[in-house]
Amino acid sequence: MSWDEFCSKVKEKVGIAADKINQTADLATLQVKLSLQERKLEEAYTALGKLAYAHFLSQEDKTEAITAAMDAVDAEMKQVEALKSQIEAVKAD
Repeated sequence: MSWDEFCSKVKEKVGIAADKINQTADLATLQVKLSLQERKLEEAYTALGKLAYAHFLSQEDKTEAITAAMDAVDAEMKQVEALKSQIEAVKAD
């Protein structure tokens, strides 16, 4: 094996290692984002539950607020699913 071949192989291996490091960093970043988004989803569910409880307890019409809270839950769920899809895409690479 010549010196040039050796250097070429080393560069190839370093490139592969760098790609893996970048993939790991991307996955870690997405995992953190996912955790934060799941927390937001839990908070949206909590807000919805509080509104529903107040609605049934007081018999006041809180339909608009409950609908808005449900929309917030749906939006947070979509964000969670999008992040999960991104994580799967990075893992597939």
